[in-house]
Amino acid sequence: MEDLYRNSFEKKLVQWTLRIQKLFIYRVIQRTVLTIFPFVLIGSFAKTFQVVFLGDDGFLGKLMPEINDNVFEQIDDVVSAISNLTIGWVSVIAVFAAAKYTAKYYKRDDQLAGITGSISLLIIAYVYSKRSPLAFHSSVLGVRGLLFAILLGIFIGYIFKLTSKEAKNSKFKAMTSSILNRTFTSMKSISLILLISVIFSDLVNITFYSNLPESVLTSISSTNPSTAPLMELLHTFGFGAYTIIMSFLGWSGPYSAIETSYSDPASLANLSYALTHHTAWGAPNLFNGNTLYHAFATFGGTGATLALLIAILWVSRDNDLLTVSRWSLIPSIFNINSGLMSGIPILFNIVFLIPFFLAPMVNMLIAALALQLHLMPPSVYAVPAGTPGPLIAFLGTNGSWQALIFSLITLTVSVFIYLPFVRIAERVKTIDNLDRDERSAKNEKK
Repeated sequence: MEDLYRNSFEKKLVQWTLRIQKLFIYRVIQRTVLTIFPFVLIGSFAKTFQVVFLGDDGFLGKLMPEINDNVFEQIDDVVSAISNLTIGWVSVIAVFAAAKYTAKYYKRDDQLAGITGSISLLIIAYVYSKRSPLAFHSSVLGVRGLLFAILLGIFIGYIFKLTSKEAKNSKFKAMTSSILNRTFTSMKSISLILLISVIFSDLVNITFYSNLPESVLTSISSTNPSTAPLMELLHTFGFGAYTIIMSFLGWSGPYSAIETSYSDPASLANLSYALTHHTAWGAPNLFNGNTLYHAFATFGGTGATLALLIAILWVSRDNDLLTVSRWSLIPSIFNINSGLMSGIPILFNIVFLIPFFLAPMVNMLIAALALQLHLMPPSVYAVPAGTPGPLIAFLGTNGSWQALIFSLITLTVSVFIYLPFVRIAERVKTIDNLDRDERSAKNEKK
């Protein structure tokens, strides 16, 4: 077993990961993330097509053939429906899976627990509006609400454990009476959960109507506390780190991997300078979300996961990792990494926490040094939505070859950051499989 490890750090990380994987809550989270993978993968392809080709400012939108407006709108509607009902509603699937797995672990009615979980999340996300009789807060139901959905599902499974009896295997002959027995056995649990959901729904609607969280985050992220370069740098690194960590936990941050914002004062000042002087060289604000995070930290999406994909295709021999990476390649090129996040999985995966955070932060640091030393101009121009990560700085500087070189350098650095952790992930899987084989062999002997 010792020959599986290359060094003491790898051994400790593998052993720590294996211990964490034995925790019930971690197993539920991992199984839930893998359950949503096929829906997220389909949605990521639909989202890629929508953003890159159908969007008004899509990266390859101009390559689409001229078609009738009605036909175009119908195509857009169909693709939007697929995207919205997969990625946009992925938390509904996640809460179902988490509640089902938790209830099954405690030997309670897992099917009713899963259904109750989905209905509970819909109640919490429901918008109280007479103008829109059936509307929901999209941020609660989509990928941004994944962490909340999984925790809610685990909570619902635990409520079933506390307030319902153990589920017994039913016979097909007595299907009607069996379903009724199951229903009334779990009625107390269902009623209590729906009551809690209604109360929580009121709090969610009050929060959304007040727009307090969005206002606070927007004001902080778009307004620099100081024009001093050091404070701008710390401001950008702080919100970049927050966005990365929240994305790892199935939440969200102020920065987006697909759409960039040029509404903050620093970006507007840079753009005004470039339009006046016809060059990005000498722009006044070197450090902001566009010049650092969007231009160098989003190769393949949040966490610079295009580098992970390259590392897997380069050194991995694991069929599961390779299959997921190949299927996720096209969306990841255009910075949509939802499939990769749930298929590897990266979400909540202790092995990939360090490189997921370290790679984009190192990229930003390299870019900051290059900007400070005037080795390349800052990215000041707007780029099309879905622009491949390594080309964002190149297009954002109006074709600076220096920016392109540093993009390739940072991408290479990110690949080498991810490489050892790909090998560690394979070690974890190998040892885990060996342990399962040993347990199966012991059970057969008994």
